[in-house]
Amino acid sequence: MTKIKKIEVDKNKCIGCGTCAALAPEVFELDKNNKSTVKNTSNAKLETIKLAADSCPTKAIKIETE
Repeated sequence: MTKIKKIEVDKNKCIGCGTCAALAPEVFELDKNNKSTVKNTSNAKLETIKLAADSCPTKAIKIETE
């Protein structure tokens, strides 16, 4: 089983559209600057995170797996 090692959001690329937070609210949220941030990865399903990353219009989300 593939495990998530790290999820990173490039704040310079993020436009704050909120797609990631809508698709994976248990993992992503928008911060006070309306930029995506990772809030929790412990119960995250890889498929859901990949969907959120693939749906990002600026490709600001990077996933590192083990």
